[in-house]
Amino acid sequence: MSMKKIVFLICIIYGIISTYMASLFYIEPLAYTPPLYKRADLSYILLKSRENYSDEDYRFIYNQTGLGRSAVNAIENPNKLLEYQNSRYAGVDFTCRMNSPVSFEERVENSPIILAPLEDGDILITNSSHVLSWRNGHAAIVVDAENGITLEAVVIGKNSKTQDISKWTHYPNFAVLRLKGVSKKERAEIARSAMDHLCNIPYKATIGIFPAKYSELELAAGTQCAHLVWLAYAAHGYDIDSNQGLIVTPDDILRSELFEVVQTYGMG
Repeated sequence: MSMKKIVFLICIIYGIISTYMASLFYIEPLAYTPPLYKRADLSYILLKSRENYSDEDYRFIYNQTGLGRSAVNAIENPNKLLEYQNSRYAGVDFTCRMNSPVSFEERVENSPIILAPLEDGDILITNSSHVLSWRNGHAAIVVDAENGITLEAVVIGKNSKTQDISKWTHYPNFAVLRLKGVSKKERAEIARSAMDHLCNIPYKATIGIFPAKYSELELAAGTQCAHLVWLAYAAHGYDIDSNQGLIVTPDDILRSELFEVVQTYGMG
């Protein structure tokens, strides 16, 4: 190989590495977005009975705490809202680490984050995961809210498995979603069928292209994080893929109009 070709090859490699490092510099700050609204006094809310909360009150609480209406109604002591407000405005320091040969995730070590009261079937979404410089995100379904257990297709090369929900307090951003207008019993049935059929399934990043996106739960031969959640709901008649493409992503689920927001953190 001539010297010119060697120099040309080195320049190409250097350009690729430089572009990649520049892209990481751009995407890292996107792992956490501070609240869009200035911190405000919640005193007048705490003095009101919940029966008298207006839609405006719920919006104000959401902007200050990240808690949606259902989460606010599930909190018995209104003073607890102050803890969620403190958590939301505490800010986080996070680090990025490799969690597979091709993927990375951001983590918060000393986390101030408090999760809202959860129910079986709730979905958790974060974009604090990326393959090189593409933020693919991550998704999970709550299969045992009482004991804080999720079911997740965690990473390439590993079968889907249960996880302790506390791991989600160490992501610098996340959203908790709940199917609108559906009974707690039915949502629990969706979670139970996911646990019965989608645990210990091989990770397959190409699911949706090969093999097909939909299959009967008991015939699922592969999955990835968003697909696992999608398939659990699709088997019960709910297509939670907002763009209904071949491959479902965490962001596709996040944008679905079938959900209400239970909680957000670090997403602005």
